[in-house]
Amino acid sequence: MPQAPQLRDLATRILDGPDLWADKMVDLRHFVDDAPGPPSTAPAVPGRSVELALHKGIVRDGPAFSKLGEAGARGRLLHAMANHELQALELMALALLRFPDADPRFRRGLAHIMADEQRHLALYVRRMEQLGVGLTDLPLSDFFWRALRQPADPLTFVVQMGLVLEQANLDFARHWSLRMRAAGDGDTADILDRVYTDEISHVRHGLAWARRWKDDQDSLWDTFIAHATEPMTPARAVGPLFDEDSRKRAGLPDDFRLRLRTWGGSKGRPADVWWFNPQAEAATAHHRRTGRAYAPRKMVARLAHDLATLPAVLARPGDIVLVPEAPRPDWLAHRLGAGLPMAQFVDDPGHLVGRTLGPARPWGWSPDAARRAHDLLLHVPVDEPLPVIGKVWAVPHLRALLSDDQREDHWSSPHIVPQVCHELQAVVEHAGLLQNNGWDDVLVRGDLSASGRERWTLRRDRGPIDAGEGDRIRGLLDRHGAVTVGPMLDRRIDLSFHGDVAADGTVVFRGIVRFETHPDGRFTGAVLGPAHRGLPRPQVRWMLGDGEDADHLGRAARKVFQQVGPALAAAGHRGPVGVDALVHAVSGRPALRLCPLVEVNARWTMGRVALELARRLGLRTGMLRLVSPRDDVLADAFEVGSRLPPARVERGQLAEGPLWLTDPRGAQVAAVVLP
Repeated sequence: MPQAPQLRDLATRILDGPDLWADKMVDLRHFVDDAPGPPSTAPAVPGRSVELALHKGIVRDGPAFSKLGEAGARGRLLHAMANHELQALELMALALLRFPDADPRFRRGLAHIMADEQRHLALYVRRMEQLGVGLTDLPLSDFFWRALRQPADPLTFVVQMGLVLEQANLDFARHWSLRMRAAGDGDTADILDRVYTDEISHVRHGLAWARRWKDDQDSLWDTFIAHATEPMTPARAVGPLFDEDSRKRAGLPDDFRLRLRTWGGSKGRPADVWWFNPQAEAATAHHRRTGRAYAPRKMVARLAHDLATLPAVLARPGDIVLVPEAPRPDWLAHRLGAGLPMAQFVDDPGHLVGRTLGPARPWGWSPDAARRAHDLLLHVPVDEPLPVIGKVWAVPHLRALLSDDQREDHWSSPHIVPQVCHELQAVVEHAGLLQNNGWDDVLVRGDLSASGRERWTLRRDRGPIDAGEGDRIRGLLDRHGAVTVGPMLDRRIDLSFHGDVAADGTVVFRGIVRFETHPDGRFTGAVLGPAHRGLPRPQVRWMLGDGEDADHLGRAARKVFQQVGPALAAAGHRGPVGVDALVHAVSGRPALRLCPLVEVNARWTMGRVALELARRLGLRTGMLRLVSPRDDVLADAFEVGSRLPPARVERGQLAEGPLWLTDPRGAQVAAVVLP
């Protein structure tokens, strides 16, 4: 009776042999493994005939469902799957040769999986030939070979092969089986169902050895994250659907499945890196005054902590959002269930080392944001913070808009344009002039102020400026270098115009948002959908206009962007801009007036968040709220440990909710919610 072949010899033949049927399909039913030999190095490419040679850089998406009625389209899909099976077979053979000292039970299990891969490959090749496509008819991508040919150790191999590549195959096999059967191709669907069942045992094998080889102090998820490195990232462990049942049957634990389902990392595209820094204006003002780094006040620092996940609404799927601590998995599932795309939340910037990253995208640029971007080796569009986030910068642009050649009939009078003051005496004189001309209240705002901070109202009924008010205004001047002094308008509607500034100064218009503020100027909410929704009827009529005036707000937004866009671009700004405007009443007159530019925010804003949220979820109505833990209506959601209810969007509105864009549990200052 002839002696069974050594497993090493079989693996060598599979890896190096050129012939598909004679070498790659060599019989793996009988072998011995008592002479595994020394470790081997990985060849640049596996042994292949010329016709089966691997090609670099090929990306082939699956066919649309409408194409699956064509035999050729189904054959091309199976061609891609056969290519993956062949490379997986060769990579497993390579693992046997690279890790001869691995546990013999692991090596035997891997050989049995290789026999499954051979069967899958043969099934795919025969079926695709029946559909008119041969394995050598199309180029074969080398992606998986390049990605997996040099794992550092057996643990890395089982994670990247068993828990990434094979786990994704659960989803792909299930997805394409359902679509093939729906397209009337039961024969191909039967093959995919068989592959699906086998892949469950393959994932189970990888899971068993990952648990055996991981450090005792590490969780399975921590081990997975540490070893699922580029390009075989956790995102590649998920296919076009997330098949819970097969993962349960493979033994993947509940917390692992939930974390993977809500992972949100990129499959390979350089990820943009986002973070929430609401102190951009204050940091810039501090740097201008002292030249030193800014340390935010406790309340501002806590706000940045509470709302750290907010940029995920703006990010593309696969982008990175920097956060101070990892979000709770059930909150991630809550937002995913509502239909929001997933970003990757990173609480340790050390995890970005060695990754291919895109540009930095802070909430707003400031010296501290630029330093952070440089520290992370991210692209920074400007070397210095732009001066365009100041109130002073906006004054001449408002004056130009309200000039005779630009101003429209329903716009404000030029007399409402603020005065820029650098000394207390100038503030006193201009405030007195305004009050003598009939304005009861005068608003003094620091140049780099935001969200209702760094401002003071001078009221006629309090009499002349006293020593205390003088000290407050001196403080504003000391911190900002300049203030703006203008009339306190009888505001009725707050609006913001949104767009993206291009290098040539043009602005791509994104939309108009109505928002609400606290009497002290702090943002409290933004309307999703038409800006006029929910207003009193006279205001609705004014907002909508009629006849040639029907689009007067859109026309106003375009005029504003034509005015400020070139100046923003000339200053170096690229990207988002939000221009606050307001509708106000005029004393003694029934008509409303539009002040088309109150301030320019050359950064992301809550209004832009509202626009993006509505666009991504198809929402046509709703109100985005910034809420406090002290809010009686929403207090229950702030209880630590309470489970977030599901949120569901139907027919353009939130059908089940609320939808929390930031996790309310543990928030000390604020959370963002769509009630």
